[in-house]
Amino acid sequence: MSATRSAIFACAPATVRGEGVHLDTDPKGENILYTSGRSVLIRNIENPGIAKEYTQHSCNVSVAKYAPSGYYIASADERGNVRIWDTVGDEQILKLETQVLSGKIKDLAWDGESKRIIAVGEGRDKFAHAFFADSGSSCGEIIGHSKVVNTVAIRQSRPFRAVTGGDDSSIVFSNGVPFVFNKLIQEHSRFVQEVKFSPSGDLFASVASDGKIFVFDGKTGDKIKELSAAEHGHTGGIYALSWSPDNSRLLTSSADQTAKIWDVETSSVVSTFDLAAQGSNFLGQQIGNVWKGNHLLSLSLSGDLNYLDPSTSKTSRVVQGHQKAITALAVSEDKNTFFTGSYDGRVMSWNGSTGDAQALNEASHTNQIMQMVTNGAELVSAGMDEAIKVSKGKSPGGVTVLPTRALPKGVSICDDKTIVAVTENSIQILSEDKVVGKLEVEYSATAVAINRQGNTIAVGSEDSKVYVMTLNGANVTPVHTLTSNNSAITTLSFNPEGTLVAAGDSRGKIQVYDVASGETIISQWVFHTARVQALSWSPSGRYAVSGSLDTNIYVWSREEPLKKIAILNAHVSNVSGVEFTDDDTIVSTGGDACVKTWKLKRA
Repeated sequence: MSATRSAIFACAPATVRGEGVHLDTDPKGENILYTSGRSVLIRNIENPGIAKEYTQHSCNVSVAKYAPSGYYIASADERGNVRIWDTVGDEQILKLETQVLSGKIKDLAWDGESKRIIAVGEGRDKFAHAFFADSGSSCGEIIGHSKVVNTVAIRQSRPFRAVTGGDDSSIVFSNGVPFVFNKLIQEHSRFVQEVKFSPSGDLFASVASDGKIFVFDGKTGDKIKELSAAEHGHTGGIYALSWSPDNSRLLTSSADQTAKIWDVETSSVVSTFDLAAQGSNFLGQQIGNVWKGNHLLSLSLSGDLNYLDPSTSKTSRVVQGHQKAITALAVSEDKNTFFTGSYDGRVMSWNGSTGDAQALNEASHTNQIMQMVTNGAELVSAGMDEAIKVSKGKSPGGVTVLPTRALPKGVSICDDKTIVAVTENSIQILSEDKVVGKLEVEYSATAVAINRQGNTIAVGSEDSKVYVMTLNGANVTPVHTLTSNNSAITTLSFNPEGTLVAAGDSRGKIQVYDVASGETIISQWVFHTARVQALSWSPSGRYAVSGSLDTNIYVWSREEPLKKIAILNAHVSNVSGVEFTDDDTIVSTGGDACVKTWKLKRA
């Protein structure tokens, strides 16, 4: 028995306000490369639903770049480590790992021969290091900066030149190889955010937080012109630039929430793209971009990847996703739409066939989403902002907000639209968009589930017990107290018939109880090594799936309790959501902010 990952619906690039993001593409221009958390994401530009991930860093990854050959990727993290790994095949074999700086690496660049790398960033004794990609040994010295270095570029043809820019507002121009200091360029008055050589290597350009753009000679480092003095220039700091393939134009992305295309020869603005985010005065800030072939992409602070169309000066497409860990998952009745909620309160809807995501702004919360459920007609979410939101339809438009006046620990819904929610000391029954019943409890409630039939509620508690109750209208009547779990209950799920309830706990154990008798039916599902965070049954009720803080997913058989399918290291950090779309397919979410689908194979 086994499971094969069939798709990754990737997270959005990680962003930080006030910092640029260095995006990259493969040499053929087919894939875009970026980082998020501990993952490196490779996404097809034409079809962003096709993605791969690299998860071997032990801390957050800050930048990743393709070698010009296309055979290797160098990725760097916040502890100063660089890992060079193979892009051919799915093994992602490690070629070299080396620590080059004592702090976060902000950018890196390969030379045109795919032999040498310069990494720049934060450090105690130096802010940049040049080394050979095969051995890690030094191939020069990058000196001249007095503060953190944000960006680096290497001329792709001989004679090699290297350019770096940093928080000291300076640009250092170095000869190579080996790389040695040539000159200090001080044209900018604020942080230099990005430098890049033109594809031919004849020119390089720089942008900075002062909103200025300078163009220099690629061989000598002499200043040629300033573009930003032109009419219709940026009104805010500039975080990113990219050259057109024919060396004649520049794409710049700015904090003024615009991206612009410049004609280098005439120093004029050719196109301006207004990318302001609706309802926000800063999420539309543009902090990264790439120009490869006919593809022009600009990255918003919100994580949105904007596909730019120069012929219309508008976006032709916007690719969205989560930037923070996904904490809740719900699957539509037709099993082809996935709803996800994240640590920052954002709610997204995913097309299960294409992987396209849409932000559901009205349904979003102002804080972490605790749980999401749906019965096909309504999407219900509970957030740490002490609110339950009820949204209508597959693409929620009308949203009702129901305050819980306490932190909701869980929420569940049945087929007749009755909603049950628990706070630490109460059970609340909601119907017709209002609270119709409330029961104070003496124990500390931690989880809740209502069966599809709407007549039975299970409430988990900190004291490791599950309290089973019948529901009649707004009246709740206690029936059983289930005691086979030995630690705090963290998640509950009824089977489709409503006759069994599975309870996962903080020690990674799952007990399955008979609802009518209160007896323990299955006690062998005990292979998780940490808190069970998600639990659900297959449509047939023959199987169950669980996800845990231990990063693993297990698929269990009700008929053969000792048999299981293990999906180890399914998500970086943790698994937060698991659901069946059919008996042989599951969808999962986790701390890597990605949605994944898995195909099951049983012997």
